Amino acid sequence: MARVDLTEADAGRSYPAAPGDLVVVQLTETPSSGYRWQLDAVDTAVLAPAGDAFRPGQQGLGGAGIRQLRFTATGTGRTTLRLVLLRGWEPGERAARRFEVTIHVTGTGPVASPTG
Repeated sequence: MARVDLTEADAGRSYPAAPGDLVVVQLTETPSSGYRWQLDAVDTAVLAPAGDAFRPGQQGLGGAGIRQLRFTATGTGRTTLRLVLLRGWEPGERAARRFEVTIHVTGTGPVASPTG
């Protein structure tokens, strides 16, 4: 199992993965502003959400940090992974920022070891 690390600099590009790979997206976020990165689109048959976490920056409480969103390649195919930065409680709000990449999952993934 491999890990595909993506940042804001990778937006708009395509990346290969294999079944079982972990895709990790790390984006700058300031949660105290109310804006958080949220999943907008992905084909979960190809890439399934596997959790997220926030790591505060050097500014301390209320400052910017890094939102890490994790996805597991669960099947083969191509999917657009789209994330949006917005305040979830404001209906009809337009995203302050967007992040989008294409993930193309091919291959068979890791081979299971035989049990004895």
